[in-house]
Amino acid sequence: MALSDAPSHELSELHALVEGALRAAQAHPTAETTRKERHRARGRHLVLALADALRQHEGGDVDALSRYHDGARDRLGTGELLHDITVARSVQIGEYWYLTEVLWQVECQLALDPRDGVHDFNKLVLGSARHKLFVAATVPDPAELLRTLEPAAARCTGRVFLALVPHPDHWDGDTAGSVRTWQFRR
Repeated sequence: MALSDAPSHELSELHALVEGALRAAQAHPTAETTRKERHRARGRHLVLALADALRQHEGGDVDALSRYHDGARDRLGTGELLHDITVARSVQIGEYWYLTEVLWQVECQLALDPRDGVHDFNKLVLGSARHKLFVAATVPDPAELLRTLEPAAARCTGRVFLALVPHPDHWDGDTAGSVRTWQFRR
């Protein structure tokens, strides 16, 4: 499996979606007093913004499921399906709703410990989505993170992407141009 940040239409679109979600998340003020609470709140805002961006990108006939979205809970019985974000189509047959297609599965892990990243990235191997995205905090050595994640990425079905965003400690400063994206290619 090779890793590429070579420009492509799909990678450029994804890059813009992640940058927009980061800006939207940064626009939310956080009243939390501790660093840990502030990180958690900022991560929640990023998941919400990215779920909204992916829902809009895929069109109005999809659900973006996450623990922070309740829009599909009445129909599907849950807000979150294993991943931080699952973007899917569903259909009603009789009185029940069924998932018919999973478009995106997204995991966001903003901790700097690579073990946390591997634990969350492993969840992407379990899914059947056409697209999988792992969002992580920018680390001092991105190449090492990419090498660490590659064995799991090689076992994923679908198209697999990685986005690095600034760690929540750095959201108060200017983060323009700081998002980096790659695609793992077979």
